[in-house]
Amino acid sequence: MTIQAIHPSQLITAEQCASCGASLTSGYYTLLDRPERYCPNCIATRPRCDCCGAPLGSTHWRLHDGRNQCATCHNTAVYAPNVAQRVYDETVAEVIKQLGLTLNVGVAFRLVDAPTLQAFRTQGSELQPDDVRSTLGLYQRQGHLRIIYLLYGLPLLIFRTTVAHEYAHAWQGEHCPLLEDNMLREGFAEWVAYHHLKWLGCTKVARRMLYSQHPYRPALEHVLSLEQRLGIQGVIEYIKRAE
Repeated sequence: MTIQAIHPSQLITAEQCASCGASLTSGYYTLLDRPERYCPNCIATRPRCDCCGAPLGSTHWRLHDGRNQCATCHNTAVYAPNVAQRVYDETVAEVIKQLGLTLNVGVAFRLVDAPTLQAFRTQGSELQPDDVRSTLGLYQRQGHLRIIYLLYGLPLLIFRTTVAHEYAHAWQGEHCPLLEDNMLREGFAEWVAYHHLKWLGCTKVARRMLYSQHPYRPALEHVLSLEQRLGIQGVIEYIKRAE
C-alpha cells in the first residue's frame, strides 16, 4: 500500500470539488458534518468510500478484501493488529470506568477482513452475504470461547464505537443471557456506544446518532427514553432484569 504525498499546489480549495478538483460552477453537494464539497458529476458517477460514503478522489486506497477507502478515512484507519488490540483495550477500560460494565469471564478480540466477518455473521443463520456487507463488528460465543471480531481498516472513531457496541453485547451475554427483545439488545449496545462518544468528548458525533438513518436509531431512542426515567444506572439494572 503506497501513501501518496500531496504537493501544496494540489490542495483542493472550497471552490473546487474535493473529488475531481473541478470548479464548482453548477452547485455542489456536501456530506453530513463534513466540510468537503463535491460536484454533481462526482456524486452521480464516482465510486464511494466504503467507510464514509464520500466520492473517491485520485488519492484513495483499495484494501485487499475489495473495500475502497478515501484519504480522510485512511488517515486514522486501524490496520495493525497490535494497534487494534491497544485501542480495543483502552476502549473497554473506558466503558468499564464510565458505566461499570464488568465481565467475570473475559472476551477475546480478533481483527479480521470483510469476508471473514461475513462468514462468521452468516454462520448458522439464514442471512445472505449481501445482507451483512455493512457489518463492522460481531460478538459471538463459540463453546467456552467468547470473541469480539472487528473489521480491519476502520477509522479510529468508528473502531472505538464499534468496540463499545460489541462489548455491550458481550456484557449482555453474561449478565442477561435470556434477553431476546431485539429493541433492548441493540438499543442498549447503541446506548453504550453513544455514551462512549460523549465520554470521548465527541458530542457532535453522538448527536448524529439521534438523526441518522441507521436501523438501530429507534432502538437507541427507546433506551434513551428509559434513561430519562431511570437514569444511567437504572437503565443497566433494567436491562439485567429484562427478557
